[in-house]
Amino acid sequence: MNVITVFILLIGLHSSAEEDSARVYKMNEIVVTSTRTAVAVERLPSAVQVIDSGALFRSNGSQLADKVKNASGIAFRSYGGNGSLQTVSVRGMGSDYTLILLDGQRFTTFQIGTVDLGIFSMHDVERIEIARGGNSSMYGADAIGGVINIITKRPSGKLSASALAGLGSFGTEKYQLSAGGGTGDLSIHGSIDVLRASNGFPFWYRDGGTMVSLVRQGADFSMVNSSLSARSIVAENVIASGSIRYSDAERGQPLAVTSRFQNNVSRLHDRDVFVLASTEFKYSEQMVFTLPITFHRNRQTFSDPRLVISGVPVSSFYENNNIGIAPLVTYTFSDDHRISAGSDFASASITSNEVFAARRKQFSWFASSQHHLPFDIILYPSVRYDMFSDVQGDISPKIGVNMGVLDIPVVRIRASYGKNYRVPTFNDLYWIDGGNPNLNPEHSLSLDAGIIGGFQAEEFNAGLEISYFSINAKDKIVWLPGAYGRWSPKNLQSVMSTGIELSATLNVLDNLLTAEYHHQFTRAVKTSADGPNDQTQNKQQPYVPQETATFEIGSSIYKFSANLQYSFTSFRYESPDNDPRYILPSYGTVDVNVSYAFVFDSFSMTVRNEINNLFNEEYQLVTGFPIPLRNYLFSAEVSFN
Repeated sequence: MNVITVFILLIGLHSSAEEDSARVYKMNEIVVTSTRTAVAVERLPSAVQVIDSGALFRSNGSQLADKVKNASGIAFRSYGGNGSLQTVSVRGMGSDYTLILLDGQRFTTFQIGTVDLGIFSMHDVERIEIARGGNSSMYGADAIGGVINIITKRPSGKLSASALAGLGSFGTEKYQLSAGGGTGDLSIHGSIDVLRASNGFPFWYRDGGTMVSLVRQGADFSMVNSSLSARSIVAENVIASGSIRYSDAERGQPLAVTSRFQNNVSRLHDRDVFVLASTEFKYSEQMVFTLPITFHRNRQTFSDPRLVISGVPVSSFYENNNIGIAPLVTYTFSDDHRISAGSDFASASITSNEVFAARRKQFSWFASSQHHLPFDIILYPSVRYDMFSDVQGDISPKIGVNMGVLDIPVVRIRASYGKNYRVPTFNDLYWIDGGNPNLNPEHSLSLDAGIIGGFQAEEFNAGLEISYFSINAKDKIVWLPGAYGRWSPKNLQSVMSTGIELSATLNVLDNLLTAEYHHQFTRAVKTSADGPNDQTQNKQQPYVPQETATFEIGSSIYKFSANLQYSFTSFRYESPDNDPRYILPSYGTVDVNVSYAFVFDSFSMTVRNEINNLFNEEYQLVTGFPIPLRNYLFSAEVSFN
């Protein structure tokens, strides 16, 4: 049997599959994150990457960090693998310059400006949209580096249920249940996810010139995530929906490894509740009004009996509460002209024994529009005004353009330029031992330009995108030591981040072969000087890699699928002066997974095996925090629909 015969048989087997798997990135995919209205991705004025349900399935892991860490323009930081604090930054800016949204609504709190993606479960997530570059004209504060919008699954009226169980390395256990259905105009879906592990993984420690094998201590974790959502067609032109998402994560918080001896007894406990109620009124074919209302409560406690201050062991708590309402009106004048306008009203507060009790009220107004002009030119003007009760507000304008060059294959060029900002956090302003209530917001100017192309045929889909970006940030807030070792924040630094991003995608014969390639070069430097002969001026920011790349390849044949992902990260400086003696070396990792689905009418069972860090690469993302070597997760899921 020759190679051609085998290939034809594989095509036949693939074509006879009874279920449709989600496609890889498509040129005509519709996204909403950049403009708050539905726009085809190739017609947007700035770079957006969509991680759809198919891409989520093809990647390993079950937390949000696992799914976005290898996306284009992303720099990933982990303090020790599963269960640890994990954050991402976009385009060379810090993690607190990336705004996290849940179903289009702000999820990031005002306390610290970051979200721990290591404890955010993917159990109810349908897709992720990553809008790179400044987006303050749409979403206000903190959207300087980019926006990550997590879109959850919508309930459907079809009766369905599933159960999953998984076992893995270092005592990992994973369980998941979900069910949904509906009658008439009401649909409901609920799910619960449990992930836990003793997490005592082995690692290598360099003690002088000697390599010592150790086992990580105090890194155990237990996480429970649950959600309930409902959707109702109230009237012919009125749709009401609601959801509640609850998570509880209790875990050890081990310190950096600085010797052969570990004494990790600190604990971190996070509880999070996010409630969203939204009503959509379709007044006419031209005008749609939506009214989302959100409530978000996050409570975190930290304890460490080894750290004693004034004779009392450290035991801290932080409780954040936020209520928001964000009415939005979209009016379509014609096929060529559309405008969206809305407001954001929010009331946020913090209670803590380390931060002064504070409250922040936000009043914001924004407007954006799309205008199709002759010669296939689309203009995207937008502007937003934000006002806060405790800090200075700002006006954030942005202009974007997208122009067609060719129709077949699709070739379009795009560019955007806008003003963005970040407000001081509650910690910056009100930290009891060093906060600075006189801080001003940080500001930036963001440029994004690129070319996007693609070709689609019945059994072939390919895309290519090249982007250039520049982010010039001023009045950056930095914490500096003062008298008696007391640290305090000030508006001192300026940072310039520039880079080039390359992305390519391929899909042959409806997932018989899928491939993605992302490569980016980033130069993020501090342009300001702290004083004469400042050795940190014009130096690469610590922990920001100058180069990252990922390559993914997969295949789905009949009920069998296999995927491989290679990820490369260049060396990173540990110190602001870029001392070559203190660097984290480059590394590359390979993750693989294989799965097979047994299908019996409306019942199916899928078995899956994941292997992370296949070749036992030893590396660190933060100095002193080891990452697990090769590890596994085997799971089996049964479902009915």
